[in-house]
Amino acid sequence: MANILTKSQAELDRVNGLLNKNLPSYRQAYSDRTAWLMACLSELAYIRFNPLLPHGKHVDWFRIKALEILGADKKSSLTTLIDMFAYDHDEEKKQLEKELTKLKIELVKTFDNNGTQAILISSSGKFITLAFRGTEKTEMKDIKTDANVATTLCESGGKIHSGFNVAFDEVALDIQEALNEPDFSDLPLFITGHSLGGALATIATKKLSHNGGIAACYTFGSPRVGNDVWVESIKSPIFRVVNAADCVTMLPLAGSIIRAIAWVLRMIAKMQIPLLSLVCDTGAQKLSLKFGGYLHCGDMRYLTNCPKGNYANVKLLPAVSFFYRIKTFKHKIFMRKFLADHSISIYRKKLMVIATRRNP
Repeated sequence: MANILTKSQAELDRVNGLLNKNLPSYRQAYSDRTAWLMACLSELAYIRFNPLLPHGKHVDWFRIKALEILGADKKSSLTTLIDMFAYDHDEEKKQLEKELTKLKIELVKTFDNNGTQAILISSSGKFITLAFRGTEKTEMKDIKTDANVATTLCESGGKIHSGFNVAFDEVALDIQEALNEPDFSDLPLFITGHSLGGALATIATKKLSHNGGIAACYTFGSPRVGNDVWVESIKSPIFRVVNAADCVTMLPLAGSIIRAIAWVLRMIAKMQIPLLSLVCDTGAQKLSLKFGGYLHCGDMRYLTNCPKGNYANVKLLPAVSFFYRIKTFKHKIFMRKFLADHSISIYRKKLMVIATRRNP
């Protein structure tokens, strides 16, 4: 009888080499309850535990100096602006801890450096979770990070979004140090985040090392992060949840779209118009080199479109066609609500319906 699994001694040696290693039982399959919990933690990561402006006397000093420069006639709008930013981060942190208690989870540590924030959470000694904060509308640093879409070479292989890579490096060493602490080093690690936080969670899944193993990464409304080479080497499972017409999940443009644009420019470049040809050919080269190659990574879970606030009939699909998504996009654009589906609150509410329905 012919051998099926091995046809040479070299193949047999490779089989034995793989079997001699412990199978990675810490890598978890997709779970409805875990997805809902990760969405909750991704939402709580937005709580402003980090100081933006010093609270108290320093804010009063800033207000006085600003009024001296701008004049008393600007007092009302200036006061409104300062009060919006000058929150009490200690009170915010207490609110975070209170909300985590509802989930029977405790806060271990917060991370905040140069515009990048994350929280480390422990669930009764069973597992730990690292949740990254997403894009904040009031944070210019976050907006610049999202806008820096040029790819750069990554030390772990392939090309990565420049802005996301820099943002992750701001907290990477502090996070790795926390993961190495004896109390948490043997616990399975989940990683999660929404929007920009989802991109950072994806990077963390590839770059961080953890003795207890990375159980899984759950992202919500995440943009693309790297090219095919960068994505290929990720071993831990990544579950990419996409809500209906969430347009952020379509960014940056996929490599296939960039190549199509570059192809059109090259076709124009072949026209016998010297200046136009030069501009288009140069543009095609720059597009391919700087912005080409973006690819999503992980297994997608798609939340179907629902009327606002009524999620009883939401479905969770393992995959949908491009044209299925375009149909939802057309509806949202017509209703001028194409950003509504990006809300982490909607992700969480829909996932709760799914989890409750499947776990009565």
